[in-house]
Amino acid sequence: MSTPEPPKTDILLKIITWSRFSSILAIASSLISAIFMFGLGTVDTVKVFVKVATGNEVARGQVESSIIIIVDLLEALDDFLVALALLYFAWGIYSLFLGSKDDLVDYASWLRVNSITNLKKTLLEILVVLLTVVFIKGILESETIKILTWNILVIPISIIAIALSIRLILTEKD
Repeated sequence: MSTPEPPKTDILLKIITWSRFSSILAIASSLISAIFMFGLGTVDTVKVFVKVATGNEVARGQVESSIIIIVDLLEALDDFLVALALLYFAWGIYSLFLGSKDDLVDYASWLRVNSITNLKKTLLEILVVLLTVVFIKGILESETIKILTWNILVIPISIIAIALSIRLILTEKD
């Protein structure tokens, strides 16, 4: 007596269910990249402290050494923000594709990723902060306001566009 073949929809459903484990690649890559960026930010911060402690802060053109130190610290902050974005992305992908909804109840509300839209919104908010840091760094690196280049001036427009898209995502939920 032969056993009946399972319907093709059952096989397809099993394939789709198991394919969610391919998200482990994105999670692992994001975690490794986050650790790298945290390390890079730490190295940049230590370099600034060493520069200040040894008195080796060198003025670039007419820019004061204190501004150079601020710019260098902003670069470290930039690295940490990217690391946090990667870490949050890894957590979001894990909680959406691999985590149990019951497990997520115990976590803080900002760690609960309920949908791809929620993950995108949070990553866009991080991007706004990141672009703001890049813009401030670009302003400080310029010797005078007269030599601001167009690509530095485009950043505030990008920040506004992204902030408006976040607002649209929030309005869409209501």
